[in-house]
Amino acid sequence: MAERATTARQRRGFTLMEVTIALAVFLLGVLGFTRTMLGVERAQVAKREAAKATQAARAVLERIQAEAFPEAFRRYNGDSSDDPGGAATAPGHRFDVPGLSPRLNDPDGRVGEVVFPTPTNAPGVLSEAVQDARWGMPRDLNGDGNIDAAGNYASDYRVLPVRVVVEWNGAAGIGRVQLDTMLGNY
Repeated sequence: MAERATTARQRRGFTLMEVTIALAVFLLGVLGFTRTMLGVERAQVAKREAAKATQAARAVLERIQAEAFPEAFRRYNGDSSDDPGGAATAPGHRFDVPGLSPRLNDPDGRVGEVVFPTPTNAPGVLSEAVQDARWGMPRDLNGDGNIDAAGNYASDYRVLPVRVVVEWNGAAGIGRVQLDTMLGNY
């Protein structure tokens, strides 16, 4: 009888080993939950950043489309000397997006860029010979039925390929949004 009473008293509480194991399992659960919540928060921040970038890229495309067609390229290309209102009076090809940080080592510290099919050494002239599958280039931009060779530029273009790129250093690393379109003047 005394032996049964001792065994019953020993079984009433938890042993130190059981408490330690329970605490370890609980802590693993809390750490897993915390890690999941941090990942969800990071994903939400990255999604908001991408939405800002997309909205900014669309706004720039809308501004380019609102320009008189012959001036659109001149106002947003990489050559400030051909701006319609005089040198360095147009918005140019680079722009900021409030709330987005430029990539490390970005030469001008701006996250957005407008890109046209121009040769690297001549940002103020359109080239029908540029190789770019997303635009279907090389392509006849002036509608004369011929794709001009490299070195011959389309000054009388009727189709204007436009790419707006936003690249930033964000919560989830480097972010990138790219919109491609074709503007036409027929």
